[in-house]
Amino acid sequence: MKLTSAFLLCIPLVIATLGIGVRQDSAAIQYAQVQQVLDAKCTQCHAGPQAARGLQLDSWEHLIAGSTHGEAVIPFDAENSLLIELATKLVGGPHPTEVGAVRLTDDELSLVRNWVEEGARSATGEVPFADADRLLYVANQAAALVSVIDMETNMVIRTVDLQDLGFAETTSPHHIAVEPDGSYWYVSLISANTVLKFNRRNELVGRLAIERPGLLALDPASDKLYVARSMAAVSPPQEIGVVRRGDMSFEEVGVFVPRPHALAIGPRGQYVFTASLAVNQLVTLNPETEALDLTTLEGDRPHVFVGFAVSPDGRAMVGTTELTSKVFVFDLDRVPDLTPVDTIDVNAAPWHPVFTPDGRWVYVGNNRANSVTVVDMQAREVAAVIEGNGLAQPHGSAVSPDGRYVYISSRNLAMPEGHTKYEHRYTPRYDLGDNATVGTVVVIDTRTQTIEKVIEIEEYGSGMGTAATRR
Repeated sequence: MKLTSAFLLCIPLVIATLGIGVRQDSAAIQYAQVQQVLDAKCTQCHAGPQAARGLQLDSWEHLIAGSTHGEAVIPFDAENSLLIELATKLVGGPHPTEVGAVRLTDDELSLVRNWVEEGARSATGEVPFADADRLLYVANQAAALVSVIDMETNMVIRTVDLQDLGFAETTSPHHIAVEPDGSYWYVSLISANTVLKFNRRNELVGRLAIERPGLLALDPASDKLYVARSMAAVSPPQEIGVVRRGDMSFEEVGVFVPRPHALAIGPRGQYVFTASLAVNQLVTLNPETEALDLTTLEGDRPHVFVGFAVSPDGRAMVGTTELTSKVFVFDLDRVPDLTPVDTIDVNAAPWHPVFTPDGRWVYVGNNRANSVTVVDMQAREVAAVIEGNGLAQPHGSAVSPDGRYVYISSRNLAMPEGHTKYEHRYTPRYDLGDNATVGTVVVIDTRTQTIEKVIEIEEYGSGMGTAATRR
């Protein structure tokens, strides 16, 4: 075991534009002024049950509720709020000039923009979603940003812009882990060789340096957070990071397989599982004794294990393989042996799998098929394949604590002409001139196995994380 130094950010960095927020002492833009602008320029079309695009702008409550498509404003983030984007960037606009109405003046735009930046407060100073407690964090890998989604409304309610913290646009946030009680969350930054720790108010409270971090796995039974290596790392150390979450110190543990990527924690934290991207080898690590057990699978080419997921009862694990397009099933009562007990063929390039809370179903996005495979874990067979708008190179997955919704993020990358690896499928609802590759989070209703909603986020939706239980 090799000890590696880490840097602890001792003084929390409070960024007003990131926090969940309460009313500040400084004077805020009065909502009454904003409503006057909306009444003068917007509510002729955006009011009442027949409001254009389902968006009512005749009250603060209606504005914050957005439309059936999603949010109109993101508190503390005017730049990425649709209300501002449509009024400033819409191709053929700006809105509402494309429908023959008078656009907002520069002064009116400045007023609304400042109001959003100060938290989109109500007339009484209320900050939208200040008490939201079912949060989904989504890494936007090409935008150096994390989107925060409220799972009650399935809307983006906050963004965490890593460039505001001094990181480059190319810093590549990749995967997220959240404390079971939601008190802290962690994100890996591939290109910055860093893992960050944020508190519930989205304030940066810790960081550490680790080469090419990828997937994260949090052990709810201890103070440990495990860090594997990114798929983008060509020849990373044959080690995984073991972080003590309390002080963000960490050490590296050798696993002795090339490019360890897939990562999961066994029941009650007795075992940690990882697998190689380069060879068909899986590793079982006992964190207490540091004992390693290696399982080698048959095959004349690498399976390329992308992700693991452990069942809620801790008795089974699934692993997804990019090149051979399979879901492997492992019996964790047999650990440290990871010889699979079943293999299920699925659509091309399954990536991050997730179990529903009852353990009955596994959902996994198929990165090269623009679909989601639903596996029945009782029958150990494919139960459904979900296709539809918003699935464009699926990447990450998450499930709501009550199991009602499964969330699948999509990268939606633009491919060079003639490139056939992916089919670029998602077209944003509005053409803003620079948003052709907007990322998405598809909301799947697990009762009907259908897509209920497509949430637009920023570029390249990748890894996601949510607290294990409702807070």
